[in-house]
Amino acid sequence: MRAFLESSYPLTGARASLAPVQADHIDRLALPANQAKSHQVPAGARFVLFSPTADFYARFGAAGLVVALPSGDVIDGSAAELNPGARSIPPEATEIALISPSECQITLSFYA
Repeated sequence: MRAFLESSYPLTGARASLAPVQADHIDRLALPANQAKSHQVPAGARFVLFSPTADFYARFGAAGLVVALPSGDVIDGSAAELNPGARSIPPEATEIALISPSECQITLSFYA
């Protein structure tokens, strides 16, 4: 799996990491409207870039993680994130739970 952050000069600066090389592990998911789907984090993945065709919510966690569309306030810290772009994958996360209020295609580009 390709690294997200370059480790050789001159690409070691923060600016270069804003334009990483294309991932060598890209998954595509088709989300039906209002139906949650979980996706297993590939071994060695430390970062993921999401590219959706519509709004979606995502949560990182262990197997069996549940995600739902919000129907009101969530003030205990457990809300799913709306339209994350690039995220570092928490070390304990083995799955990413996803849901969209409308039909949605998402690519997930994983990096080491």
